[in-house]
Amino acid sequence: MSTPELLQGSHIDKSSFIPLYIQVRDILKELINTGKLRPGNRIPSENELSSAFSISRMTVRQAIQELVREGFITIRRGEGTFVSSVPHTQMLLKLEGFSSEMAKLGYRNHSRVLDIQKIASFDSYEMAYSGLGKPPGEPLVRIRRVRYVEDTPFALETSFLSYRIGAGLLEPGMADDVSIYNYIENDLHIRLSRADHVIQPDLANKEIAQHLDIDVGRPILKLHGTTFSMNNKPIEYLEGIYRGDKYELKVVITK
Repeated sequence: MSTPELLQGSHIDKSSFIPLYIQVRDILKELINTGKLRPGNRIPSENELSSAFSISRMTVRQAIQELVREGFITIRRGEGTFVSSVPHTQMLLKLEGFSSEMAKLGYRNHSRVLDIQKIASFDSYEMAYSGLGKPPGEPLVRIRRVRYVEDTPFALETSFLSYRIGAGLLEPGMADDVSIYNYIENDLHIRLSRADHVIQPDLANKEIAQHLDIDVGRPILKLHGTTFSMNNKPIEYLEGIYRGDKYELKVVITK
């Protein structure tokens, strides 16, 4: 696709209070997030972008540096600037499993099960018991997984289910890529309707850094909350840890 075709409909507002390099950055970011620029694609050169938007190369360079810093693109000396082979994705506020989300975006993804076990310790997992509305002593099933996209670790997720719902997942050799949501809806015929989640910024400790292949102290997003069925029964309590260099939170607020 030629640069004019790629940038068709995109424009910057020189009268806006938003800096020009931020506007260029956001235009390129949108092209990547919508799939118009795919992993491995070469992005337009500084000359092409400066000409298309009638701005200086220095302004374009600032936008590109921002995208490199955020992990969207990489610079290959002597070759050009390319969309990162590992995607940077938005954490959208919608009820959809990780695998389905990545598959719809066209990325290879898989999971690695760290452990799956029956637990009954209220003191150690009080938040999970509370989120599922279960009394102390009642057993739960805990599943810990690392989620990968294009062979790069993206997230560390821990799912808690009541024993009644999760017992079927305790079978020996649970496949790494079993979708918990598909299992709940297709095998147990429980329709999921909504999730109440809290998302907070944090820094990676040693264990998280090892699982996600990042440095200790790097930014992460932590999520926790409950997924409910159509009849408003708590089904899953999730604790998720997501790489700050690969996820951003997009929120659309309407009146």
